[in-house]
Amino acid sequence: MSNVYKQEAPNICKRMSTNDLGALLTQVKSLETDRERLSKELMEAQKRYEEERKRLEETQQKMGRLTEGKRNEMQQALDTVIKKWLEDSVKDENLRKQFETGMTRLVENTEEDSGVWQVVCCASNVHLRRLQELEQLKGEFEAFKSKAGPEFQAEDSRKRAREEPERGAETKNIWAIFEENMKGRDFSAAL
Repeated sequence: MSNVYKQEAPNICKRMSTNDLGALLTQVKSLETDRERLSKELMEAQKRYEEERKRLEETQQKMGRLTEGKRNEMQQALDTVIKKWLEDSVKDENLRKQFETGMTRLVENTEEDSGVWQVVCCASNVHLRRLQELEQLKGEFEAFKSKAGPEFQAEDSRKRAREEPERGAETKNIWAIFEENMKGRDFSAAL
């Protein structure tokens, strides 16, 4: 301590009255009480913060698992349905690669609510459904063809030739019939 303080300290204490000293002690006690209260509030706030941080981590882990599941689902849709649709629909290899890159970016960011993703999924699902319907129709056609009797397996046996006139029908001259119908009728031209 400095020499000036050592010399002045006893003088300061003598000058203070007991009332001043009592007020000072009361103020110190009040500050100590406030410090203890604030310390408790700080401890409680830190405890609440830690609890909220733990809950946030748990929620983020759950979201991560949900997001990972959704990402895997989107990746599977991209690998199976969408790539097949692209191969069948887009002939330019460069365009197909660019489109696949964009779709991969949507999968990595798990942007399932993207309008582009939803339209592509709808289009590729319709394409897949049409292919399945076509395969089903081909199968039904082959089954029908195999069930048909031998007299109908050749196309010529199922169809009548176009050049042949109908059996039992006589050939009529339509203009001769029209002329017969018009004979005997009076016609006067209105002028």
